[in-house]
Amino acid sequence: MIRIRLKNRSYGFMYAEALTKVSFTETKIPVENDSIATTMEFAELADNHCACICTMNTTLLLKANKLLETESLDISEDRVELFKEIHDIFGNGPVIWFKPKFNRFFRSKGSRLRAVPIKRLEAFEESIKANIPVGMLVNAGITKWHWVLVIGIRKYEDGSIYLNILDGWNKRNDRFIRYEGRKTFIRALKPVLK
Repeated sequence: MIRIRLKNRSYGFMYAEALTKVSFTETKIPVENDSIATTMEFAELADNHCACICTMNTTLLLKANKLLETESLDISEDRVELFKEIHDIFGNGPVIWFKPKFNRFFRSKGSRLRAVPIKRLEAFEESIKANIPVGMLVNAGITKWHWVLVIGIRKYEDGSIYLNILDGWNKRNDRFIRYEGRKTFIRALKPVLK
């Protein structure tokens, strides 16, 4: 069941060093820290723009892992220009209706890429194994919503599961959120070619 929190609290993001010290298995998309876009990078251009950053990082990762035919798509190599193009469609946040805006952005670039809702851990795992990040909307209160990008999954021998995320606030790729089924997120979307 989806849990909407009424009182503001922390999102529960943590760095890898704060996680349990027992053995784990991990699946992760390769990410170069300096390639990650952050909200601060575009703070003068937009407000509450985590959905834009999530879309931008999705685009950058798919390009880096050669999952977009960049030569046939009209996707700018200039980071500021790319952000402006995404922001023209998404606008300032909070953005609840991410899917149609994501689809419209990629359609405007000549891509058949579309966002598809997912709910189960197996769908996250399938996507990550294929080097496809998953956009995820989390909440920490009735007025605190945030889009993050799932880039990995850690399964610990004690049974706990953590999603490795890009939080959009910094360039570190070692942030995590504990996976507790649908209590963890409001919505999750993975890009697929249609």
